[in-house]
Order: sequence, then C-alpha cells, then structure tokens
Amino acid sequence: MNKQTVALIALCAGWILTADIADATAYEDIAGQWCGDVTDYVFAPDTLTVKFHDDRPANVFQITKYTYTNDSVRIDWLNDAGKESVTVFAEFSGSKMAQQENDDKPRRPLHRC
Repeated sequence: MNKQTVALIALCAGWILTADIADATAYEDIAGQWCGDVTDYVFAPDTLTVKFHDDRPANVFQITKYTYTNDSVRIDWLNDAGKESVTVFAEFSGSKMAQQENDDKPRRPLHRC
C-alpha cells in the first residue's frame, strides 16, 4: 500500500468512528420538550410530562430508568396506577425522533419545540 491509500483508509475510519459517536444516545439527546401531533412531551431526569393539545390537563409520570443504546432510548415509568410501563424512542435525526409502536400505542413522530 502506498502512503495515499493508507491516509485514505485512516480518514475513512475516522469518519466512521465519528458517525458512530454522533448516533450515540444520552440524556441530552432526549431532555427537554418535544412536540407531536396529539401531545407534547417534556423529559426531565425523573419525570415525563405529557401535555395534550386539547383541554385535558397535563400528566406527570415518574421515570424510574432511562436505558440508552446506539439508536434508541428506553424509558421505564410509572403510570397513574403505579404500574410500570415502558416506552421506546428512536429514529433520532437532527431535531426529530419517534415514539416507537408498542402494544396498543402507535408510532408517534416528534420534533424539538
């Protein structure tokens, strides 16, 4: 291999590593307010606030755990009855993400407000 080929391989490897790091999810990727068609979500370290676009009052749920992967965030939370529920958010792209379909809940696209 000549020096140019080695340099090109190193440059491509650097781009690939940078792309993987950019796709990694952390609390900062989901924290704050997200807007959707029916509801808006506000993620705080220990709570998830769901704000409805109609006249219903907002719901505040306790988050028991965030689990991060390279392309999603799983949120374990307690519903009004104290039952543990799970919601997964993925498809992170710039200022967009989507709540993933789960049992009786549909996929919901969201964007930063």
